[in-house]
Amino acid sequence: MENPTVFISYSHDNDAHKAWVLKLATDLRSHGVNAILDQWDLRVGSDLRFFMEQGLSEANLVLCICSKAYVDKFNSGNGGSGYEGAIMTQPLLRDVKTDYIISVVRNNESDKKVPTALGSKLYIDFSNDDEYIVRYQELIERIYGEDSKKKPPLGKSPFSNDIGQEIEIKIKIESVQYHSPMMDGKVSFRFDNNNGVYLIGNGDYLFETRWSRAGNDSIHAYGLIGYRVGESEFPAPELLPSYDFSSRCRTISTGQIVVFENLHRHFAAVKLGMVKSSSHGYPCDEMSFEYHIYNMT
Repeated sequence: MENPTVFISYSHDNDAHKAWVLKLATDLRSHGVNAILDQWDLRVGSDLRFFMEQGLSEANLVLCICSKAYVDKFNSGNGGSGYEGAIMTQPLLRDVKTDYIISVVRNNESDKKVPTALGSKLYIDFSNDDEYIVRYQELIERIYGEDSKKKPPLGKSPFSNDIGQEIEIKIKIESVQYHSPMMDGKVSFRFDNNNGVYLIGNGDYLFETRWSRAGNDSIHAYGLIGYRVGESEFPAPELLPSYDFSSRCRTISTGQIVVFENLHRHFAAVKLGMVKSSSHGYPCDEMSFEYHIYNMT
């Protein structure tokens, strides 16, 4: 399948868990997977049961995000997770789509990692955030069926162009760690990687922030940038026109604010946090920042 459709079944444990599920769904869509998620596809006034039934019936695969709360609700038949579980375990779906369900373990320290009905299925464990890229690659290979190859292919000459293709694929997979889809957030990353680029937001509210080394407490920011001397707090929307957008590069210090404008004429304010530079004795170039994307529709 060129663009498989995947329904994401999960429980709304807390805001952090919902944000993690949103991040996973966003990463999947960036790699051609038509992820169906209630945070996007279920609108106020929509029929919840119809959304679940339609999503589960139309999807090629279902991702069950098996937090402890999700497993408990699935097993007991409570809430939306329980209702989705009842649909997924119907004999018709079991017989027709034997590989229909992929279990993803997250926020689950209990012995019951997956619902009882899915107990015989292997799962992908996303509990450790440091292993996100490894587990994500395992998941996306499963979605596209790349994991079903029975043995590795015969090796080719090291001068084959296929090596370049493998490197390109690896770069695309790893790029998800340089994107936060939320409208507000705090991120840290190595700006000596990924050409110094970190993406924030999504859709029409997607911003490319680009950075390069300046000093141990300062950094160069690039893009459609607005700057105002002495600003250290996220500005109110009505103050954005007072920012100076005449330069495409600004050097800012810890605690200062820059405002990015994207091609859709939306704005995001970024406040610089920590900056560590390899030229000042640190092992790598690393930075952190807080951001706020303005929704002024």
